[in-house]
Amino acid sequence: MRISLLGGVFFSGLLLLSSSNSVQAADSNIAALATVTASSQNTSTGQLAIKAVDGVADGWPGDYSREWATAGQKTGAWLKLTWSNAYTIDRMVLYDRPNTDDQITSATISFSDGSSVAVGALNNTGTGTTVTFTPRTVTSLTLTVTGVSSTSKNIGMAEIEVFGASGGEAISRRWPITPV
Repeated sequence: MRISLLGGVFFSGLLLLSSSNSVQAADSNIAALATVTASSQNTSTGQLAIKAVDGVADGWPGDYSREWATAGQKTGAWLKLTWSNAYTIDRMVLYDRPNTDDQITSATISFSDGSSVAVGALNNTGTGTTVTFTPRTVTSLTLTVTGVSSTSKNIGMAEIEVFGASGGEAISRRWPITPV
């Protein structure tokens, strides 16, 4: 069953509550539950930061309106996801923009708990690059681009997915839900 959480965000996975009362997203993408901000975004083309968590891994030369693209930024560009609850996460899937010109060749993911993870080159074909790490409980994460290809003009992301660690107890917290 799919449910609508927080007024229109669709969620179909299992949420778990850990002993520390943080919310865990067991095998569910929680990226769409975050508030998304970025160092810049291309508002004239609709390539907004929120498009990086819209559930669609697409972009130019396909549907450019489904990706986040900066306004001319390269190294130093960043995308931040912030949640109102703490989540225990252990992996992400990063989808670079699917065009072959703009490629992230390295990045750092910084977490609200003070830890960070270095990321190598993302697949330049529009397919996901999985990044795994030891579970950590966070309220935000920031992906900062530290390297780009020489042909990059507007770095960005087609999609970013964030998944939780398994384990914990069934959640007892009440959220307004609407079956769809």
